[in-house]
Amino acid sequence: MNDTRPILFATDGSPSAAGAQREAFQLAQHLEAPLLVLSVAHAVLPTLGYAAYGYSDIVAELTQAERHRVEKVLATIAATACAAGLRCTTIAADGLAVDEICRIAGERDAQLIVVGSHGWGAARRLLSGSVSTGLVHSAPCPVLVVRSKEQAADHAAAA
Repeated sequence: MNDTRPILFATDGSPSAAGAQREAFQLAQHLEAPLLVLSVAHAVLPTLGYAAYGYSDIVAELTQAERHRVEKVLATIAATACAAGLRCTTIAADGLAVDEICRIAGERDAQLIVVGSHGWGAARRLLSGSVSTGLVHSAPCPVLVVRSKEQAADHAAAA
């Protein structure tokens, strides 16, 4: 199958995304599809205690540091993809992760989104949300959620 529609790998660069990266690479190779790697910068807001110390300056510095982190993650993945012989494009985005991933997937006509799962419990998902769950419910294409080996083992042990 030589579908030119890309496989979109959405990553935050965390250890839980490593398994998803392997899956995305394998799928792109098997399907002879280009790989589109997307990372969304997380909005970083310090606590109000910093207001007296130049809040806007701190927000600007934290935002710049987050964008630099995202660019570094994308450059590392692009180099790895290139070494594996994959056609790879990267995109750095700002905003809400689920919204940005869905928007880019739609704009680029992705055939599949591959994303890792942090494996957070219900309480943490309630407080911070789950990108993978949001994508499953909102994405314009199929979504593959990849658990780490540790998460899969923990889930099997609990069952």
